[in-house]
Amino acid sequence: MQKKIFIIAGEASGDILGADLMNEILKLNPHISFYGVGGDEMQKIKSFKSIFNIKDIAVMGFIEILKNIFVIKKRLKQVHDDILSIKPDIVITIDAPGFNFQVVKNVKPLLQNTKFIHYVAPQVWAWKEKRAKKVASLYDYLICFFDFELPYFEKYGLKTFSVGHTAIENVKQDLKDFFKQYNISKNDTIITMIPGSRIQMAKKIMPIFKQVALRLSNKFKKLKIIIPVVSTSSQYINDEIKNWNIKPILVETKQDRYNSFFISDVVVSISGTAVLEVGVAKTPVIVVYKLSSLSYFIAKHLVRIKNVSLPNIIIGKSIVPELIQNDCNADNIIANILKILNNKTYRDNMVKNLTIMSEKLYKNGKSPSYNAGKIVIDILNN
Repeated sequence: MQKKIFIIAGEASGDILGADLMNEILKLNPHISFYGVGGDEMQKIKSFKSIFNIKDIAVMGFIEILKNIFVIKKRLKQVHDDILSIKPDIVITIDAPGFNFQVVKNVKPLLQNTKFIHYVAPQVWAWKEKRAKKVASLYDYLICFFDFELPYFEKYGLKTFSVGHTAIENVKQDLKDFFKQYNISKNDTIITMIPGSRIQMAKKIMPIFKQVALRLSNKFKKLKIIIPVVSTSSQYINDEIKNWNIKPILVETKQDRYNSFFISDVVVSISGTAVLEVGVAKTPVIVVYKLSSLSYFIAKHLVRIKNVSLPNIIIGKSIVPELIQNDCNADNIIANILKILNNKTYRDNMVKNLTIMSEKLYKNGKSPSYNAGKIVIDILNN
């Protein structure tokens, strides 16, 4: 009998994870039907069609969620009804805990024969440690990236696995025709700016990026600004850059996104998976992050760790600069860019530490997506 898996990704990084996971599952067992919510990458999987655009649930921040509450509630009901109609063998939720946990809370009591897996552990080691208990009460299994995450959930009896981080398998360069396609020269000063997939964050960051691009264009005659965009924020970014004096290059495909990391002199990125991906490309990166004042005030009183970016957390010290909230401004970003460009010792040391970090992303010599896919198949067969 054809097995059915319902899979939900709530943002661009989860979309990539979901696509890689489905590909590995299908290699191990091609007789599986997929349903659910995903973005452009997941919809490349044959027969998978997202039931709505993930931009509707790619929302972050306490205040931002409240502003979008009616759309989110509508999408919750849609997913709820779809799962109950399909009655899948497994439901896999990827990241996006605010949305996904509510889905599972609603449907799990009604589906006694369905197994529930969450992929990407909530960062309970950073804040809301008690949330580990909630995850254990909702799910049958949890798939983490890192070994250090396991004890937080295992102590509540949740079957938890670590697989390594998928950035190590995804971030590869394929520069054939890339320079020609985007009219880039190897003699250009290349800065990539990543505003992220969530439109709320992009609206906070893009005006700052505009100032940075304008002021850098006065310093560097051969400057190229690259901005990777995804479906959830592409329309806003296209509209935003119409009034920029220096026109950035927008790259849309996953491969062109990775290519931009490899060829850049510096990357400025919001905190998240993208920072880890840039680290795998061994390119110096500056981390930025900006929320509404109220959201930041609330988060500041909940977060228990010094650093917010994964390279710094994995290594256990500050190897890349983090410009958070009021520190996230054009002056500070430009100062850090110039330091990386002009101080070879500083730059080389950052690259060395990013190389060390990358080596920590493997698990058992296998790709993380294979490890995760094998876990899902084993669960499906038990």
